[in-house]
Amino acid sequence: MESMNKEQIEEIWITVSNYLPERMKVDCAVDYVKTLVDMDVDPEVIKSSGEFDEKLQQAIEAVLAEDEDEETANKYYEEE
Repeated sequence: MESMNKEQIEEIWITVSNYLPERMKVDCAVDYVKTLVDMDVDPEVIKSSGEFDEKLQQAIEAVLAEDEDEETANKYYEEE
């Protein structure tokens, strides 16, 4: 399966976010980014897709930081 590119991620987010109330956008963006991660979209592609939308950028930073923290914790426990 071909992975998504930056433009596809942005286009989907912009389309969906136009129908969301402002107060729901960050929560929805977080779910969207988690879905992208679950689909094994390259984290660098995900990071580059948030540059035009503040809410999406916040979600990307939060979700990818969580993933990095989990990976670090897993490595720590594997070493013991």
